[in-house]
Parts: sequence; structure tokens; C-alpha cells
Amino acid sequence: MSFHLPNTRPVSSSEQVNFHCKHCGACCRHVRESVPLNTLDAYRLAKHLRGHGEHISFLDEIFARHAEPVLLDKSGYTVYMLKSTGPDDDCIFLDGNRCSIQQAKPTACRLYPFVAEPTQDGGCKYLLSMEQGHHFKGGQVQAGRWMKKFFSPEDREFMRIDMDSAPLIALLMRNVPDSEQKRAIVQYLWYRFSDFDLGRPLVEQYRRNTEKLIAALKEMQKREGQNGH
Repeated sequence: MSFHLPNTRPVSSSEQVNFHCKHCGACCRHVRESVPLNTLDAYRLAKHLRGHGEHISFLDEIFARHAEPVLLDKSGYTVYMLKSTGPDDDCIFLDGNRCSIQQAKPTACRLYPFVAEPTQDGGCKYLLSMEQGHHFKGGQVQAGRWMKKFFSPEDREFMRIDMDSAPLIALLMRNVPDSEQKRAIVQYLWYRFSDFDLGRPLVEQYRRNTEKLIAALKEMQKREGQNGH
């Protein structure tokens, strides 16, 4: 699997970047299959929408209503992206030129124009997204301060669990025998996007589910090996 992000360049935490949001909605249009909605994003969105009167009992209702699956690896490893609508592929939450879920918008939107990626030493590296060139005029923002404001310890821990486990999970799913492939995909979707209690903090649940998913995939391979003998 590749997590390479196009139109980005590395930035240091101390770098000053010319950036000014013009509230034009340009970065919320032409976004088909390009705005990730991770499990922590969906959890926050569920809480937000419930607070505004929507009846939401389970996390997978958020993915079903507001996102679409995108296959990232032939093994069945899938991520979710916000749905888009209309001839310009507007974000489903774009209202005029404004975000209708500003308080609970996904991590990718909250961090823009920056992107965070984990490093092997347990830290993060920052990238600058250059897709919307007209934003890089006017005021200045410092990358480190921006990330401190919008990228919480909870975000960092979730990203670490998610990104560290992704290569292993994809590898295990690729190596699951044909007879277990459908079951492996169901288990993946269950533990990654469904089996969560909206009344409890998300990150520890996600850590537990990741461990359960890895154990289940290893057990599928183990049983196949035993059957082979």
C-alpha cells in the first residue's frame, strides 16, 4: 500500500507559511474520493450530529450516510472518503461556501493546509499541501503552532495506531487463504469501522479492536496451516 500524498512538500515546525482562507469553498469542491473520514473523525461527527438532533445509534451509520468506501489494497483493505454531490463533486457537508460541520470536520480539513505523518521515532513530520495555490497569499501561520492548535494528543495517538498497524493488517489480509477471504473482510470492516460504543472514548476502543483484528487474521492463517497438514 502507498500512502504517498501528491502536491505536498515537507515543512519544519518553525516554518512560517503564507496562508489565508478566503472562505471561497474551493477546497471543498472537486473532492470526490479525496477527503478521508477515519474512525475518529466519524466518532466525533456522530457525537456532533446527535447533539444537533440526528438519531445515530451506531458508528457505521455515519459511514453509510456520509461516506463511501475506497479500496486501497487488493486484499480488501478499505478506507472511507466523504461523499461528494452535484456536478462539481462538492463535499456533502458544503453549504454555500461554508462547512456545515465546522465543529466536527474531519482531521484532513482541520489541519489544512498541513498534513501530519508519523515518524519511526514516535513523533510526527509535517507536510504542506499545495493543491490550492491561491490560499498561499496574505497572512502567515507557523506550522508547529497550527498543528498544536488543531492536532490534539488524541489525534496523534489515533494516527499512530492506525498507520503503524495498516501494513501488517494489509499483509495478513493478502495472505489469508481463499476460503477465509470473505470472512477476513467482514472482520476488518467490523473491527475498523463498526464495533464501537459511542458512549466511551474512541482511541482505547480502536487500540483494542486493532489487536483483536490482527489476532483474528493470524488465527485464520493458523487454521489453514493446520488443515493443510
